[in-house]
Amino acid sequence: MDIKKIMAYSRALSENNDRQWFHQHHGEYEAAQNDFLSLLDIMKFPIMQYAPSLGDQIMFTPPKLFMYRIPRDMRYSRGKTPYNPAFRAYFSPNKKEFLPLSYFFRISGDQCSIGTGVYPWDRELLGRLRDYIMYNYEELDDIVAENDLEVEGEALKRAPKGYDVNHPAISWLRYKYITVRYEFTPEEIVDDGALLDAAGQAIRRFEPLREYLSGAYEGIPFDIY
Repeated sequence: MDIKKIMAYSRALSENNDRQWFHQHHGEYEAAQNDFLSLLDIMKFPIMQYAPSLGDQIMFTPPKLFMYRIPRDMRYSRGKTPYNPAFRAYFSPNKKEFLPLSYFFRISGDQCSIGTGVYPWDRELLGRLRDYIMYNYEELDDIVAENDLEVEGEALKRAPKGYDVNHPAISWLRYKYITVRYEFTPEEIVDDGALLDAAGQAIRRFEPLREYLSGAYEGIPFDIY
């Protein structure tokens, strides 16, 4: 397993993003993919250690089921290149489902990162999140402060319709999605042990937020969305 080789292939694909190059270098893709799948398999361990409720659900899931395809669906990607030049995965028993909220792992030509959060893709899911935060915002404030989290996400410039602009959590309620991410250092990328240790520490810090955000969707069966 060689993360630098995965990154090198991703970088080359980014610079030669066409079908002819991809098929001519298919052996390199398969080698990089096999390394990525091996990495996903061992990344289960820090998840099982620091996010045990999630780890129990993914323990026996084949790593290939976590991985997203590199070819884009060109029906929805007009004008874009045919491949997404990054290896991406979502540690979920079924990555097509909204729940359970899990951890996203990505390796591109210049970056390796892990993160979590919530991407509500319809009005009902976003409404549940905002209502949950509206009544539990103090807990969210505490989680972010205690774990020194830097939250990312697109936010509205104004208060969303139906919410009081003077509500003490209005800065949170403007978010369309909420995520946190850790980018591995070059030293961690070249050392498997250092990578797993850093991933574990990131998950330890992120897990209270993942559990909090999951609370907005308690009672929804995993397969509804």
